[in-house]
Amino acid sequence: MMNDAGSPEVELFELLKRPDRSGRPKYQRLAHTLVEGIKRGVWRPGERLPAEDQLTTLTPFSLGTVQRALRDLADQGLVERRHGLGSFVADRPRRLHDPWHCRFLDDDGETVLPIFSQALQRVEVEGDGPWRVVLAGSARVMRLDRIVIVNDEFRVFSRFYADRELLEPMWKMPLQKLHGANFRQLIVAQCKLPITSIMRQVSVLPFDDETCEHIQTEPGIHGLRLQALARAGRDVGVYYQEFFVPPTRRPLQVPEYNPEQD
Repeated sequence: MMNDAGSPEVELFELLKRPDRSGRPKYQRLAHTLVEGIKRGVWRPGERLPAEDQLTTLTPFSLGTVQRALRDLADQGLVERRHGLGSFVADRPRRLHDPWHCRFLDDDGETVLPIFSQALQRVEVEGDGPWRVVLAGSARVMRLDRIVIVNDEFRVFSRFYADRELLEPMWKMPLQKLHGANFRQLIVAQCKLPITSIMRQVSVLPFDDETCEHIQTEPGIHGLRLQALARAGRDVGVYYQEFFVPPTRRPLQVPEYNPEQD
C-alpha cells in the first residue's frame, strides 16, 4: 500500500504522534494501532504490513519497539513473520469464539470482549499437583499452555491438564490447530465426550515467574487464579484448567454451566 499523505495507513499512524496518557508501553500502543488497521481493512489477510524500517519512519518509535510490537502480534496469531520477507496479516483468524472461562465484559456491562488465544506448548507431566483433584486415576497427564489476549488490553495465562489418552485427539493434533480453539467444544466434537459439570474456584495469589513473563507483568504481581474442574458424569474427570488473570478493571462473567449448550 502506498504511503501517500492522507492515506488510511498514514492517518492511522498519525494518531501515535499525539500525546498519550494511557500509560501503556510503546510497543503495545503500536501493536494496538496495527490491530486497528487490520480491523478497518487497511491491511487484509495475507497482505504484507509495512517493513520494520518503514514503521520507524511512519511512527515515533525505535526499531526495538517496532520489532517487539510485531513479535507480540505474532504471539497472538494475528501476524505471520516470514524470514526475509516481512510480516503478514494471518490468513486465518485466531479469535476464540464463545469463550466460557474468559468472559470479560465491556463498559456496557453486557458485551463480552473479543479474545484471541495462542497455544504455546504441550507436554506430558508427572507427579502430583492441583490437577489430581480431577485426574486422580490418570496415569498419563498432558499439560497444554496457552496465552489468551483480551481485547488487545491484557493477557491471561492458562494451563490445561487432561488425561492424554482420554483426550487423544487433542494430544495428537498439530499445535497450531489449537490456536483460537474452544477446548470445551473441541472435547465434545472431537473426543465425543459429554461434559456434564464444571466447577470453578477463584483465589488471589502471587504469580510465579513463568506466569508473569507470559502475561508481561512485573515479577511477583498478585492476581486472580480461576480454576475450572470439568467432569463427565460423577466419576470421570475430563480436565483441570487454571487461568491467571492480572489486575484489571474489566468484570469477569462466570456463567452457570448448562451441558445442553454443547
